[in-house]
Amino acid sequence: MAAVATTWPTAIDTAAPSEPTRRLALKGGLALAFALPALAGLTACTDRGPLRIGFIGGMSGRVADLGIAGRNGAQLAVDDLNAASGPDGRAVELLVRDDEHDEAKAQSRLAELFDAGVAFVVGPMTSSMAVAMAPLATQRGIVLISPTVTTHELSGRADAFFRVVPDAPSGARQQADALLARGLRRLVTVADLNNRSFAESWTQAAAARFRERGAAVPHELGFRSAPGLRFTELAQQIAASSGDVVIVAANASDTAVICQQVRRLDGKPAFAVSPWAGTEQFPQMGGRAVEGALVAQYFDRASRAPAYLQFIERYRARFGENPGYPAVNAYDALRLGMEGLRQRGGSSLAISLGKLRHHDCLQQTIALDAHGDAQAPMFLTEVRDGRFVAAAG
Repeated sequence: MAAVATTWPTAIDTAAPSEPTRRLALKGGLALAFALPALAGLTACTDRGPLRIGFIGGMSGRVADLGIAGRNGAQLAVDDLNAASGPDGRAVELLVRDDEHDEAKAQSRLAELFDAGVAFVVGPMTSSMAVAMAPLATQRGIVLISPTVTTHELSGRADAFFRVVPDAPSGARQQADALLARGLRRLVTVADLNNRSFAESWTQAAAARFRERGAAVPHELGFRSAPGLRFTELAQQIAASSGDVVIVAANASDTAVICQQVRRLDGKPAFAVSPWAGTEQFPQMGGRAVEGALVAQYFDRASRAPAYLQFIERYRARFGENPGYPAVNAYDALRLGMEGLRQRGGSSLAISLGKLRHHDCLQQTIALDAHGDAQAPMFLTEVRDGRFVAAAG
C-alpha cells in the first residue's frame, strides 16, 4: 500500500473514525473505560483506513527546537513503517498538534488527538506538559510515550504515561559527580519555573549531591521564561554569588543567553547544562560564552551503531540537517508504541507496554519497568569549537 500523507494541522481533523468503547486495564491493575479507534489488532484489513498515531509537543515559541525535532523524528519512523508497507499492510498516518507549552491548550490538543482516533501519542516534550496531560491520558485511556520527559513526579505511577529516557535525578547526580571530580565546590543552580517539574527535579538533585559531598550551594535561583526576557538581574545574582560552577536547567535559547550575560559580568564560573538545552541551538546561540560547558545528553553523539548511522542518513535526506536527541528519542518512542501494538494480543496497549522489559532503540537497548519508566545511560558532552564532543575525564 502507498504511504499516507502526514497530517500536520493545528485544529482537529474532521474525518475522525468511529470510536467503540473498550476497557483498558492499565499498568498496576488500573481499569478504565476509553474509546479505542478501530484497532482490534494489527491483523486488520487495510480497508479499515490508516493506523493513526498522534504527536504532541511545543512547536512554537522558546521550546520549538524540541517540538519540531521530535515531530521530525516521529515522522521519519512513520515514513519507515510505510516504506515497509506498514504493519500488516496497513498505512500509518501521523497527526500532529502544537501544545504551545500551555497547560490548557495541551489538554485540549490531546483531547483532539483522542477524538481523531489515534492508537497512541508520542509526546509531550517537556515535563510540565506531561504532568498536565498524564491525568487526562489516563482518564481517557490514551497512552503517551514521551521522548524527552524526565520529571521524577511521574515515576513509579500506574498511569498511561511511558517514556524512553530515565528520570532527571539520576542524570543530575551523574553530572554533579563529574563537576565535583573537576574540583568544583561552589554550585549555583538556575531553574526555569515554567517547567518546574523537570527543572527543579534536575537542580535539586544536583544541589543535594553537592551537599552530600561536603560542597557548598550558595544560591538556588529560578526564573520564568518569557519573550524578551534579558536575564540581566539573574546574571548579576549569579555573578555576585562567588560560585565556581553554574548548573542551568532551561531551554536552549534561554540557557545560551544566561551564559552570555554571566560571562559579561564574570568570566570565572564553569557552566553545566541539563539535557533540555542539549540541542544544536545551544552552541549556535551561545557562541564563545558556552565553550567548555558540560552538557548532559540522553543519547550518544559518537555512537557507531549501524541503525543510528542509517537513521542519520535518512534524517539528513528528509529534513536537511543532522538529528539531535529529540529526533532520535521520538523515533525510538514511536517504535516502542508500535512494538506494544504488535504484542498486545487481546489486551490493552498499556498492559502490553507494561510487560515489555527491554526495547531495542537506534543506539542501544533500554530497560523498562512495569510503570513505563526507562533505564538508560546518560552521556556527558562539552561544547568545543561550537560542537558537542565527548567530555574529557
